[in-house]
Amino acid sequence: MSEEARREYLTPPEKREPPEPRPTELQWAVQAVGEYAQCMQTWVGNDDFLYCHWVAESEEDVYKQLHAFELEEKVVNSRASEMHQFMSAYRASDEIMRQYPTESDKW
Repeated sequence: MSEEARREYLTPPEKREPPEPRPTELQWAVQAVGEYAQCMQTWVGNDDFLYCHWVAESEEDVYKQLHAFELEEKVVNSRASEMHQFMSAYRASDEIMRQYPTESDKW
């Protein structure tokens, strides 16, 4: 990803040309639902820049959605990794959610 694309992504909407209002978190979440995948969470930093948590039927669907949102190779160069376990303090559920492989030490 180019430094120019990174700066553009990190420019607040109200400072863009033309200026736009900042979306709420709910508005962002609604816009993050695509035909192939849904982005659930993002983390943005300085060094590795951007991580996203996607829910999709397959790794290929994540890439399809990145292209559909016109992000792949413009804003991000991505690598999808399937995860078999998701734990979150934000969910704070009383349910037993932790999963383990059934046959060995790999899913």
